[in-house]
Parts: sequence; C-alpha cells; structure tokens
Amino acid sequence: MIKGDNILNVGTPAGGGISIIANDPSTSGGGGGGDSPPITEELQLYINPEADVYSDTGTTLAVDGDNIRQINDQSGNGNTLTQPTAAKQPIYNTTQFGNGNAAIQSINDGLQVSLDFENSTSFTWYLVYEKTNTTAINYYYISSASGGGYPRSEFRSNMIMLRGTSGSGRSVNYTDDGALKVIAITVDRSADEYKMYANGSYIGASTSSVTNWPVNIGRIFGSLSYTTYFGIQMFYTAAHDATQVQEVSDWLNTKYSIY
Repeated sequence: MIKGDNILNVGTPAGGGISIIANDPSTSGGGGGGDSPPITEELQLYINPEADVYSDTGTTLAVDGDNIRQINDQSGNGNTLTQPTAAKQPIYNTTQFGNGNAAIQSINDGLQVSLDFENSTSFTWYLVYEKTNTTAINYYYISSASGGGYPRSEFRSNMIMLRGTSGSGRSVNYTDDGALKVIAITVDRSADEYKMYANGSYIGASTSSVTNWPVNIGRIFGSLSYTTYFGIQMFYTAAHDATQVQEVSDWLNTKYSIY
C-alpha cells in the first residue's frame, strides 16, 4: 500500500504478529475507485484533492471555499506542497466537478514544491483539469522565481507546450475545448521522445530533442488570469508507454467520468 490507502484495522491476532485490514481498493474512495493508482512504481508526486489538503500547515483539513496552505504528497516521497502567502493560495472547491469530487481552484496563485527532472531523468505527467477560458495561455507548473520565469507549462488554445529550465519549449498541437479532461505527457530521454495524450488517446509528438532539456519545477497550479479547476495530478520518474497511459487514464476516468 502507498500513502492514502484506507486502513480499517491494525491488531494482534491470537497466533502473534500483526494483522492489517485495509479497504478493498476497488470499493474504497479516491481516484478511480481507490486511492492507489494502478501504477505506483517510480511515482514521484501524487496530488489528490480528497486527501491531506489543509487550510493551515498540516493540522486543519480544508473545506469548501477555504484557502489552501498545504497539500501533502500521497506518493510517500514527502514532496509537500506549501504556500505561506495568503494572496497566492488556491481555493478548495467541492462543487465544480460534482459526484463528490473535490477540486483545486486556481487563479494567479500556486503551491511551492521542488521537482527536478534533469537531462537523464525521463518523466510522465498526468493532469486532470477544467479551463474556464480557452483562448488565454495558462501556466500549470512554473519555476520558483517570484515573477514566474522558466520552466513553465503553457496550455494554449491550440497547443500544449512544456518549457524547460532554459526556456526552450517542446509542444504538441491540441485544441482545448475547456471541458474536464485528463492530459498525459511523457518525456523519454533514452528514446529522445516527447508525446502527449488526451483522455488516453495519443495526440502527437514533438520533433525537438529532449536529451539535453532539464525541467526543474518550483510551483504547481499557477494558472494566470483565468480560473482553472484541478483534479488529481501525478508525476512519475519514468516515461510511460501507450498501454500504461491508457491504464492510468482509464483509472482517472472511473473517478471523474470524463469520457
């Protein structure tokens, strides 16, 4: 089990040892009918709006309308997201997605984290989100610099581009209709490939090299001047293939009923 699995009982059986009884992940709450994603190997960061979202520094769970001060990473790696400045804190929203699914409501704000995908580190990013404006550029990860800077992701009206730490971009053409969706982006350093998927379906690949293209993320949920609602986000330190992307996307669809 990873952090977030539902444990019902821990006890000592008559014969000795320790007994742990956990909820069946096919019936308990959380993403895709269970807290644990179908792939947990090399899971670097797992943000679940239904788990460990706080209005303070890890004591008071956020409720609808609260500012978010801290979100605890559910991957078990301790990549806690924090934002001490109230004006830059996103909002906890329990009504936008429906079906009891919470969202992180973000506009001109973001939570601080440190994720370093250097030249040799492949990665995969899964993102569930809904945009309120399809013409503006929205930044869903950015650097730790106060003014933004690089790296950053640029979700545009006709493409999705990831910019690395140097500012160099990799993009795939994609028309965003503003509906709730799951996007997956894979960066395979060994194969020198950058691919993008929407709702489990392959969209396209960038022709630019990714072998000398570090991405060092400092903030997540920085969506500029228009509100975006975020569901589950996950980063892996591995490039998932098409079968794995479909598996994880279908798991997310089970939770959010996207497609």
